[in-house]
Amino acid sequence: MGNIVELKKAPAARRSRMDTLIITHEVLSNWRLPPFQRPLHVNEKVRQLAAEIRGDGGVIPDVLPIGSIEGSSVCYIIDGQHRLEAFRLSEMKDAIADVRFLAYNSMAEMGEAFVDLNSRLVSIRPDDVLRGLEGSIEALAQIRDKCQFVGYGTIKRNGSSSTVLSMSAVLRAWHGSDNQTPTLQGSAAIIADEISPVETARLITFLTMAYDAWGRGNDTSRLWGSLNLSIMMWLWRHVVLDDDREGTKRSIVLKPGQFKHCMMAMGATSDYSDWLVGRNVGDRDRGPAYARIKQIFTKRLKDEGFTVVKLPNPAWDNSR
Repeated sequence: MGNIVELKKAPAARRSRMDTLIITHEVLSNWRLPPFQRPLHVNEKVRQLAAEIRGDGGVIPDVLPIGSIEGSSVCYIIDGQHRLEAFRLSEMKDAIADVRFLAYNSMAEMGEAFVDLNSRLVSIRPDDVLRGLEGSIEALAQIRDKCQFVGYGTIKRNGSSSTVLSMSAVLRAWHGSDNQTPTLQGSAAIIADEISPVETARLITFLTMAYDAWGRGNDTSRLWGSLNLSIMMWLWRHVVLDDDREGTKRSIVLKPGQFKHCMMAMGATSDYSDWLVGRNVGDRDRGPAYARIKQIFTKRLKDEGFTVVKLPNPAWDNSR
């Protein structure tokens, strides 16, 4: 079972090799399904493929991608479980297959490869991968435990058990808010795998505060959108978490409760919610959205007794 095809250039961030192997049932018993893999469904197509494999003398079609994590000998079936099940049903003792072995840095990175591979054929969402990874990534389990309005399913912002926010959107917005310009940034699975316990706790605090202020009602549903959420996360970092105002840092410092009051004021400002319809995260809408947010914050803070309210003025704020 020698190495038949050696890739001259491995894909970024992982090693790869191609082998043509004799697959036995013993080999299959040692290959595992990763946590993000879809359920196995044996249908007529699988049974037809089993007959084809038997008729071809034991040839499994196409390339089987098999993944492993650096430092581990466990092999995972990234794709092809239905083809392998067809082999089991074929009653052949062994079969020949082209196998591509890939080594990843983490299960999250393998999950991203699964999304890339399958999105061309079926609809695989980043949240589908995150759901499977929750058992092995503590940050996901903590967020789901403390913020049960964050989920992996369809967004339905009504009902006491409905999902208000997508986990992938939350992670990408939080990660992107730690930049000069708030964006939706990065691979959600890799962010989940790499987020520190400190950042996880900060995110949970923000989400809990936002839910207390906005809830899940129809009147505040637009505030949970990516544009407003990413800017609010960015502002939270700058006026609550970052309390160093030495040197050129002159913006106001708020306590979490004061920030929450401003968030509540946003929920009571119907004009802003109406304006958010059709707005997206991008240069066109980011600046105008922040200008409106500053107006709401300034009014609420002055109502609470602040005489001077100076919020951050980033380069992307075109209201300056």
